[in-house]
Amino acid sequence: MLVSIIPTLFLLTASLNGINAAPCEPDPTTTTPPTTTTTPPTDPTGCTSIPPGTLPNTITTGFAIQVQNASYPIIHNRYMNLWASGGGDQHLFLSPAGDAAADLKLDNGVITRLPIRAVINGEYTPEDNTTKMFMTDRGDPRAIYDVVYGCSPSGQVQKELRFKARDTLLGGHICVRLTSGDRYEFRYSPPGNTATDRLCIKVTLAIL
Repeated sequence: MLVSIIPTLFLLTASLNGINAAPCEPDPTTTTPPTTTTTPPTDPTGCTSIPPGTLPNTITTGFAIQVQNASYPIIHNRYMNLWASGGGDQHLFLSPAGDAAADLKLDNGVITRLPIRAVINGEYTPEDNTTKMFMTDRGDPRAIYDVVYGCSPSGQVQKELRFKARDTLLGGHICVRLTSGDRYEFRYSPPGNTATDRLCIKVTLAIL
């Protein structure tokens, strides 16, 4: 009788051991969530590491100035050209008007092409409250710029001329405005300007 019970106890013990050895399902309330490897969102323009601060405001190597405002394709990516005027002055227009200028320099923040320099002091118009920027060897109020890193509309880091002051008057910006002969001239818009009766398009001046 005892002999016949032993195999049955052996099988029952083995069965119980098998059950105890089976892996348990994890408790969903204590399971550690998976670690995420998602990359943080980046600047959609592509300029994710623009160096801060300003650069030296004197540039002794010749450069050209490209005008940028992608919201206005008619003026976007055109260049600042020089148009000879009386007395040695040079007026500033968007290409193709005038002569290409790839030999501009910067002297203490002032665009130069010796002996002339960029100034702001001509043809003020009240309808947009702007004043013309041109180049001369006279002592008119200088157009002064900082040199900074910026981001181009195509997402590339670039060097830019950021308008700083009209002589000692800080602030404002440079814009371009349609004028006679289907040309666009360069104008200065003062800080806090609210005049809108004539369009003058704010632009970025890229150094190339």
